[in-house]
Amino acid sequence: MPKMVLLPKLTMALGGYIRETVMPYGEDEAKPFPYRNVIVGNPTDEPIKIDVPVYDDEWVERHKKLGLIVVPVSVEDDFVGLYKMVQERVKKA
Repeated sequence: MPKMVLLPKLTMALGGYIRETVMPYGEDEAKPFPYRNVIVGNPTDEPIKIDVPVYDDEWVERHKKLGLIVVPVSVEDDFVGLYKMVQERVKKA
């Protein structure tokens, strides 16, 4: 799986790195990703490799275990507010 390096104290939105559809998979093989975006912050002093693109719900939990701040963004959510909240949490860490 491809990787991307998230630098220390950096916050990113992964909207362009989400697999949104199940094509060419059948409905029983894969389900659509339930979020429109995922905000990821690295509060550590070390760069961390993350998997891209984001394929499934388990991605969120796998990357939280790496010490990252991971916030999924739904259609109803305030993206800018969530992004700023993650930036503040990264800055205070």
